[in-house]
Amino acid sequence: MHNDQPLMIQGIRIDSSLLKRGAIARCELVECLAACCTGGVWLEPEEMPRILEWAETIKRHIPPERHDESTWFSAGEPDENMPRGHEVGTTTVDDPMRPGQTCCVFLRSDRKCALQVVSEEHHLGWPGLKPFYCAIYPLYFEDGVLSMDQDTPLDFEGGGCQRVAPEIRPLYRTYREEAILILGEDGYQELCKRAEEK
Repeated sequence: MHNDQPLMIQGIRIDSSLLKRGAIARCELVECLAACCTGGVWLEPEEMPRILEWAETIKRHIPPERHDESTWFSAGEPDENMPRGHEVGTTTVDDPMRPGQTCCVFLRSDRKCALQVVSEEHHLGWPGLKPFYCAIYPLYFEDGVLSMDQDTPLDFEGGGCQRVAPEIRPLYRTYREEAILILGEDGYQELCKRAEEK
């Protein structure tokens, strides 16, 4: 394999940013207070109906003022951050933990996602009810390319999306779970093997 050729796994191009090695660890919610949930998330077409099937259970995990499920989603004006073919996202509310900021309607005061909590309680697997684009963050998948989110700086509103780690390793290993959601387990193993050969 020539080093200048893009790495392709099951028809998906792996951006070179994921192959970089660094002493980088995952974020810690206690540091950033889930700042990545500031703007909500775009949904795959099938995700909203599935979330609504669990509306009554979800309501037990969010404040009463958020219980009207008709306010949970909104259509957005197309912009450069919207994945193609997606018009609906989760709405945002004032974030009580971060004055002057907003957060996803499903973010709880303990900074956990209500959708993820319900999924874990009811053994819905991963990512369960959690939207795809939220579950793969900070990885980004669009137009057949798997990459890191380049719009979010290393230090994001007081919290690090990436932290200093004691060991050096490639980013695709740091974000293994997210990469598997996109590539599948077999695709991820192929990525590990071929990236080491590159």
